[in-house]
Amino acid sequence: MQTRLVAIFAALIAVIALVAGCSKSSEDSGKELPDAATLLKQSSETTKAQTSVHMLLTVQGTIEELPIESLEGDLTNTPAVAAQGKANIIFLGQRLEGIEFIVADGILYGTLTPGSAFQDFGPAADIYDASAILNPDTGLANVLANFSDPKADGRETLNGVEAVRVTGTVSADAVNKIAPQIGATGPVPGTAWIAEEGDHKLAQVKLEPSAGNSVTMTLSEWGKPVTVTKPAV
Repeated sequence: MQTRLVAIFAALIAVIALVAGCSKSSEDSGKELPDAATLLKQSSETTKAQTSVHMLLTVQGTIEELPIESLEGDLTNTPAVAAQGKANIIFLGQRLEGIEFIVADGILYGTLTPGSAFQDFGPAADIYDASAILNPDTGLANVLANFSDPKADGRETLNGVEAVRVTGTVSADAVNKIAPQIGATGPVPGTAWIAEEGDHKLAQVKLEPSAGNSVTMTLSEWGKPVTVTKPAV
């Protein structure tokens, strides 16, 4: 059972995220859509420089090695990797809500039931390297840099951000670096929503490893300071 619980928390840290934010289609203003490849490159460069983010994640369908229904969390890699949040997970066929997790001083802590005491699950890096999310070589910036055949196919508003929707496929290597639990063996259909104005921050990304099964991350509060308090155990 302990091994299974560790695997679940590994999945939690792999995505450090939460329920996808609301979006709506924007009416076509008649303005030509920007070049998809250029927009991806600009967003990738912006993402490389980020040191913290708030993520919202939802899993649609079933991804066997990722028993998460939804997850909310904050992640930083400055001055050190740290994270905290809550998740709803599926464990032994049961739905568990409000499971908390914290990464502090390189150690992964988690609760087994809402409101229960935190337990020490050991070095986070031994389970999953949380820094991968913001790592310019393995994280979201790398995902954006590894889109093939990108196409800008519309505009949407996500949480107040006017974004361009870019579709394409993401290399298996890039997918597995950011989320090894997906276990991609070939290019994965992907969609990125990128702010059309400013420095083109990434607003949302969706990866669909198999038909009907996908992971959607909504991103906000880029660069906002994240303070994580190490729990007493």
